[in-house]
Amino acid sequence: MVHEPALLILVFIILALLIGAAVRHALKQRGLPYTVALLVVGLAIGLAHRGELLITWAPVLDEAFELVAEITPHIILYVFLPTLIFESAFSMEAHLFRRMFLQIAILAIPGLMVAAALTALLVKWAFPWEWSWAVCLLFGTLISATDPVAVVALLKEVSSRKRLETLIEGESLLNDGTAIVLFSLFYALATLGGQDSGPSAHVVLEFGQVVLGGLAVGILVGGLAIWWIGRVFNDPIIEITLSVVAAYLVYFVAERLHVSGVVALVSLALMFAGSGRTRISPEVTGFLHHFWEMMAHIANTVIFLVVGILIATRVPLDQPALWQALVLLYLSLIVIRAITIGLFLPLLQKVGTPLSREKALVLLWGGLRGAVSLALALTIAADGLLDRQLADQILFLCAGIVVLTIVVNGGTMGRLLGWLKLDRLPEAKQATVDRVVTEVTRELNEMLPGMMTHEFLSGSDWKAVRRQVRLEDQLAETSNTELPAQELEVAFRRRLLETERRSYWLQFEQGTLGRTATEQLVHVVERALDGPPAIGPRDGLSTVWRTPPWLDWLRSIAGVRRLVNALLYRRLALGYDLARGFIQAQEELRSHIDPLAPSPTSACEVHRQVDLNCTLAADYITQVRDCHPELIQALETQAASRLLLNRERAVVQQQLRLAVLDQPEAARLLYDVEQRMVALQRSPLARHPAKIEQWQRLMPWARECSETTRAKLVDALEPELCNPGDHLVSQGEPLSALGVLIEGSLQVAYTGEERPRHRQLGPGEPFAALALLSGHAPASYQASTLCRIGWLSGDTLREMMAADPPLAQAVAGLVAAEIKDER
Repeated sequence: MVHEPALLILVFIILALLIGAAVRHALKQRGLPYTVALLVVGLAIGLAHRGELLITWAPVLDEAFELVAEITPHIILYVFLPTLIFESAFSMEAHLFRRMFLQIAILAIPGLMVAAALTALLVKWAFPWEWSWAVCLLFGTLISATDPVAVVALLKEVSSRKRLETLIEGESLLNDGTAIVLFSLFYALATLGGQDSGPSAHVVLEFGQVVLGGLAVGILVGGLAIWWIGRVFNDPIIEITLSVVAAYLVYFVAERLHVSGVVALVSLALMFAGSGRTRISPEVTGFLHHFWEMMAHIANTVIFLVVGILIATRVPLDQPALWQALVLLYLSLIVIRAITIGLFLPLLQKVGTPLSREKALVLLWGGLRGAVSLALALTIAADGLLDRQLADQILFLCAGIVVLTIVVNGGTMGRLLGWLKLDRLPEAKQATVDRVVTEVTRELNEMLPGMMTHEFLSGSDWKAVRRQVRLEDQLAETSNTELPAQELEVAFRRRLLETERRSYWLQFEQGTLGRTATEQLVHVVERALDGPPAIGPRDGLSTVWRTPPWLDWLRSIAGVRRLVNALLYRRLALGYDLARGFIQAQEELRSHIDPLAPSPTSACEVHRQVDLNCTLAADYITQVRDCHPELIQALETQAASRLLLNRERAVVQQQLRLAVLDQPEAARLLYDVEQRMVALQRSPLARHPAKIEQWQRLMPWARECSETTRAKLVDALEPELCNPGDHLVSQGEPLSALGVLIEGSLQVAYTGEERPRHRQLGPGEPFAALALLSGHAPASYQASTLCRIGWLSGDTLREMMAADPPLAQAVAGLVAAEIKDER
């Protein structure tokens, strides 16, 4: 009986997931990587199918395996690659990837090119088949693409080496793209009559076009997807669906445009991991990561079984020359990778975090080959554009290398990590963990006396309790190794900075910190983590609280003052949000300092730095509060409303868990709460600074004028916002207006033949009255604090003075007073 192909595919996927679950369960507490075991199982299934052992007792499975053995390489690339690459890049820390990008790029682009060239030389001179140079380069390219999924999974499980994980995984992501691009170019050379010519200059140009084109497609699709997701509020179905659609769409579009689909995927995923993180609803972020982890697990489970079956069923096994070549190739590839890493190691040490000998060995041994290499080899075998014998030789060697690197290198990676002592936390970080364990154990011991007298617990066997909880063991297991004070200090401060970064994300999830403020604060912390970890001062925040040069330049252009004020008002709102979130994070740090500090002296120093950070931010908030009370009121109103809405949603969810509410009732209540959250999130604070009715009291010099004139003066005021240090106008520059300082403090500087003089102006004081006569600023004016200034145009004042003689007398008095001050 012949079954439908779709039904057979379904049977295989179900069986693959069942095998994956069984293998994962069997490997608990064992050192063998999951993907290595799956490949071995796939090889066993493929050999059983090849030997026709399944036809009699499992014909349906035999038909399913026959269908899998005939799978095309394009299905492998189009079905599995988007999931695996997107999840890998999305799960990386975007900040760490950016920081290590040069190291990653060196290994992935020139590193792969060198490895491919050396492999081509080896094949040309050491193998007996007389391949053309184009074919040798083609083979060198496809066999140099790494797939270290087993290594990265093992590193994540046994140690916390984020930089090493990022370097290995990042190299794999980028060199997959490099390998596929170069493969396409050399494949064209090999099949279009260029077998005996080396690569020409157009190869380099086309390589650049393909990579840059892929980058552009990834950025375009990523920008559209993130924009759409940013307009969705807490809808996991829509947000996750858009991420899946974006991943597959970007790869398909890029490949159809003949640019790099892998580069497009990587750029898309890094956008999601970076700027996209604040666009994804906080309630969805964790679920989205879990979803993609599950997708990657399913893809890895299916792909490694498929790879094993493909290799076992399609590779010729009866040619001794191929087996000899395979052994030589495997050993040579290890040497070639060592040469490549050694060649670029001095450069790697200079452009990023130094790479230790132990980590370089892991990088060397972790050069596994996987699905991408096999898919490219299958492409050659399936297309039929090259000689059949040549295609079979390439497929055999590639499949053999995939098996050997995954089984041998991947299977022994755990032992290598143990031998290099990389299967444990760094000692300084372990010391921090030990202090936490000691603190936890102390709390548990403090609970015991109360439990011993509890009505329902007093009869417990407390020796057994201690043994089962391992209270004594936890104290005994803490490390007693004496470490250099500097290492402990660095680990302590790094842990505090990571806690601070987590605080910002928690504030964002609670809705009390805006998207832009979260991104800025996280960026400031990550900059502090890049070098020697510094708790303070945070220079990055000061730059946000100052007016950028481009905005100062824009201020000097006539007719755009309203736009400049709107932009400054928005920056003030951002600055206040930053300062408030920063203070909250610093207060949270205080609770971690004493338990984690390696010494009392270190704790005191960090406390001092945290106090300085809080003082700096509090001073800024005070200035904003004094100068722009309406802004503070709007921001605090919004934060209080969001906290109450968060609490309302939490109470409804709790009532649902307690079965007080049914699902439909709770869904209606939650929908109502979230609609109010959406309205609050989208409501603008204010489009421009509100006018203050009491501005009239800031012009005592006009008290003799009529009520109508004073009202007109207030209406004629053109407001301007200034940050500390902003230059309003320099002495001698064109100016025809009277200034009124509404809030803040302003420094006036007179420069002349004598020694320069300075004086401070306070709220309500007029300035630059002489400019009404001369048309030039009589002095230089600079904001000492946050300032709100009102300008009265000279033309407007002259019209009003003609209609109101008391106003003309008042302005004349101001001019006279300034002449006196100048003297």
